[in-house]
Amino acid sequence: MAYHSRFNDSADRYRVCCGCLIVPLNVPNSGSATPEDADGATLDPVDEAIELFRPNSLFRSFDIRGPGDKLLIYLILFINSCLRRLAERKPVPNREEARTLLFALAHDRFPLPGHAGFPLGALMLPPANKEEEEVMRGYLRQCREEAGRRLLDRLYPVPCSGSASNEGAVAAAVPNKHWLAFANRRFLDKAG
Repeated sequence: MAYHSRFNDSADRYRVCCGCLIVPLNVPNSGSATPEDADGATLDPVDEAIELFRPNSLFRSFDIRGPGDKLLIYLILFINSCLRRLAERKPVPNREEARTLLFALAHDRFPLPGHAGFPLGALMLPPANKEEEEVMRGYLRQCREEAGRRLLDRLYPVPCSGSASNEGAVAAAVPNKHWLAFANRRFLDKAG
């Protein structure tokens, strides 16, 4: 049985946009989702997606139990596309090159619900108006940026020692093979 979002039962606490929750992220400038909306929890939807990415990638089916699951699925598909982008590069990029690639991927033009090419077209509603479209675009972009940034920390872990001589080694490190191995997995038989 797949792992589901802990935010499924939070539709009364957060805004629902296109059938997806707009849950504040734990970042200094949270854009579409304001920090005042945060419930103080240490786990936000991006952290949750990164934690559940590998176990959920092993399942062929996923029954959606709420609006939090829709965001979880979107982020899992995006994380998969990040891993594929890094794995297709030969030689495998170092941390700084990977940071640049993931930032560019987060800011590439991406389809929104209701547009052609959106990976969850049947699961999410198109925006009701222009304001909702802008909120959704801003929130998904913010989620994509944070997912790429946080995934980078998982792929290229920083050594415990904080000496200046280790900084060059961190930048030249190769990604964690246990994460990169999931680049070829297709969650729900979809590409992100």
